[in-house]
Amino acid sequence: MNEIFRSHPKDYVAKMEELGFEHFEDDDDCEEIEERNAQPENQRQRNLVAYFEGKKKLSKKIFQSYSEEKTADNPNYPLIRKYYKEANKNLKSLLLYGLDNYPGRIDLLSDLAFFHEFENNLNILITYYTQACIYQENLETFTELAKDFYYSTNPDGYEAYYALRELFELETDKRNIIDFLIAEDEEAERKASQPIEF
Repeated sequence: MNEIFRSHPKDYVAKMEELGFEHFEDDDDCEEIEERNAQPENQRQRNLVAYFEGKKKLSKKIFQSYSEEKTADNPNYPLIRKYYKEANKNLKSLLLYGLDNYPGRIDLLSDLAFFHEFENNLNILITYYTQACIYQENLETFTELAKDFYYSTNPDGYEAYYALRELFELETDKRNIIDFLIAEDEEAERKASQPIEF
């Protein structure tokens, strides 16, 4: 299953049906209902909604409210998610503000990748992920960044691993990691292309 999702991100339903699975559309989109009914439950959420709707200006305090909401014990995801799905320009500005002030934060890069699903921002996404990979010193975090970069841009046909490979000298730690990830990905593709034995 994982190989199907990885190798065929845009047509995984058809590939699964070829294997005999049946696909059913959910008549009631639970997320859509949640989002339609979502209301701010505290002052932080009211401030965020006011910002998203253009009634407040972007500030460090608004950005902190966003960060706090995402790390809260019970974040109001449906409330924020609907602004992603609308490709809200103020939300985009907030994410870029965060990445400009805190470059390389994986959570913000993931948020920008999610936003990209609703408004094509591939060039922006590539720029911020590339910058994060260049400046990240922790090799474990670098590996996670590189993988996120790959999975966030691969559905658009961008080859993040190969682009990163060009940035790092041979025999450096980062280049070795990228070469390993490329080999791992090529092996997964090779296995996915083999016929399934029953």
